[in-house]
Formats: sequence, structure tokens, C-alpha cells
Amino acid sequence: MHGFSRSFHILLILLLVLPGGVATPVSAAPLRFFATGDAPYAPAELSQLQGLFAAAVAQRRTPFLVHIGDIKSGSEPCTDARLQDIAELFRAQPVPVVYTPGDNEWTDCHRAKAGGFDPLERLARLRDIFFDDPGVLRLAALDISPPARRDGVATYPELYSFLREQVLFVALHVVGSDNGDREDDPAAMAEFERRDQANRDALRRATRLANARGARAMVLLFHADPLFHKTRSPRGFAATRRALVQLMADYAGPVLLIHGDSHSFKHDRPLIDPGTGQPFARFVRAEVPGSPVVGGIWVSVDPDAAEPFAIEEVYPMSLDGLGES
Repeated sequence: MHGFSRSFHILLILLLVLPGGVATPVSAAPLRFFATGDAPYAPAELSQLQGLFAAAVAQRRTPFLVHIGDIKSGSEPCTDARLQDIAELFRAQPVPVVYTPGDNEWTDCHRAKAGGFDPLERLARLRDIFFDDPGVLRLAALDISPPARRDGVATYPELYSFLREQVLFVALHVVGSDNGDREDDPAAMAEFERRDQANRDALRRATRLANARGARAMVLLFHADPLFHKTRSPRGFAATRRALVQLMADYAGPVLLIHGDSHSFKHDRPLIDPGTGQPFARFVRAEVPGSPVVGGIWVSVDPDAAEPFAIEEVYPMSLDGLGES
């Protein structure tokens, strides 16, 4: 693993307020955490990511780190060695790492540039390396709800939720490249349909938990950009978008979705209420920036504030400059 870059010493922080929103004071100590994703794609980006993690933990004391997926570029071979490198980076952090897989880790591994691997075999190895070893992510420290099990084995260990300061976090497994929906591959389609259902079931369980435990806000985490700007959703994301609409009917509190995939920062309200044709005011989306611009977001959650989710972009600035794509 690469060492921590000592030249990583300046953080540029920009506070952004949603269009039309009003900056208002928040409670004395809102829940704050750091999220990133779609990196590292190159060795220089690895040292930058290490620097962001170190600053988030040491300087601003995030209680956990969030990585929203895509831990390698789509043209890099999908090797065990690459998965192990990032697993060791996560293991080295002094706080838990809340991780949800991206498409580059497994869905796209059939591509020639990625090595022509079997995506389902890569998914199995990803689960082995990141989720079967409790020392990598250390999710037990977050007291996560147990994932669904079959014959005593967790069938989707990457689907989990946990409650922190009356905020329910929900990790789902929705990835880019149309969520793995590949009509030309029956095995891929069968996996997509099973996982799509498992995601919906997990979100329903989490919603019941949020209501039962009196959660005052929910934060959803997955990799894919669901393409909210498209009136007609691609099939791979259609069920996910319907489930998000249903969530707004079943849960009365504010909801934040954090995702990656498009590699450009977004902060808006993109989910449309089919009953009114207008965006749901309680649903906020934040997309983390991504390679070749390594960065992340600080999220503050205060359900009592006029704007429950305050989002800050964070980018590393160093003498060496930003990493190449």
C-alpha cells in the first residue's frame, strides 16, 4: 500500500446551499460524517484518498467513513490484488468504513479492458474480501441490523442498516451500468432480478425499522446515479425509483440519498412526486465527486433545521496537484 502523502495539507471546503434554500442555524452538535466514492482510479488518487480519510478522522472526527463504490477504474483488471489493496486501506482506518459496491468492482469485469472476468465470480470474491472478514469494514461497531439470511448464511451481506443519533442509515446495492441489467446474458439477468428484489425488501425492512424506532431522518447509500433527469427510467433503475417514491409515502421524515457513478458533484431535489408532478421537498440527493477529481462531501444532519441536510464539498489540494485519470 502507498504511504500517506505528507504534502496533503490543505483542504478546500465550500459550503453549498440548495437552490432557493436559506442557510439557517443548526443544532449545537448535528451528526456529521464524511462520504466519498468513485476513487481511487490511479496510484496518485490513492494517496489523495488516504489524505482525505486521515483529515476526516483526525481533524474533523467523523464517526465513520462512507465509500459509495467504484474503488478502481473500469479499464483496470478486476484482480483479487486490487480488491485486497482497498480492503487493507479500509482496514487501516481507525473508524468503521460504510462501503457499498460499485459497478467497476464486478458488474463491468466482463469487459476486455477489465480482464474479461466472470462478473458473478468477482461479486462472490468482493463479498468474501470486504464483508466476510469483519475486520475490514468493522460494521459490528455500528450495531448494524442483520442482513437477510438463508440457511444461516447472509445472502446479501452488503445490504444493511444502522441507527446513529436518531438517523437511520441504509446501504443498498444499486450499481452503474444500468444496475447490471444485461439482456444478452441470462446469468446476469437472473442476478439482477434477485438483487433488485433484495434491495426493495431491504428498503421496506429499513422503513419499518425507522418508523418503529422513531428515526427522525434517513440516509440512503448506493453507488448508481438513478438518472432522475430522465422522465422514463432505464429498466435497471425503474424498480429502485418506484421504491424511493413509495418510501416517501411510508416514512414522514426527511430523506437523503448519497450516490456516485457520474463523477460530478450534485446537490438537489430530483425525485418527482407522481401525484403533484413536483419534486418531493423532503427528498434530497447528494452525489460525491469522482475521478479524476478526488474529493468527498461532509454531511451534517439536523432534523430540526429548516434544511435538515447540510452538504459541504471537500477537495484535497497539494503541491503535487490532482491525480491523473
